[in-house]
Amino acid sequence: MRKIHKIKKMKKILLVASLKFKKEFKRQLRLAIAAAIGFLIAFAWKDFIFKLVQDSVADISTFTEIHFIGIASSLIITILGVILIIISSRFLE
Repeated sequence: MRKIHKIKKMKKILLVASLKFKKEFKRQLRLAIAAAIGFLIAFAWKDFIFKLVQDSVADISTFTEIHFIGIASSLIITILGVILIIISSRFLE
């Protein structure tokens, strides 16, 4: 009798654990799909945004060397990206 009780208890524990795993797996899968789509969207906009910032830096800068303009544009985009990450992480806390 005691053995049957232990088996039933183990079945219940395994069922609960498997349901938790399934729920977490689905959550992580949704997150991975959202991240992949986000990367695709970012890749689609990358050239446009980089060209826009690069033209803006070229307009306000006295330097005409292409390497400086590229570095400055990358820094501006990186700084804006970090600021957006900080804002969104605080907003989603």
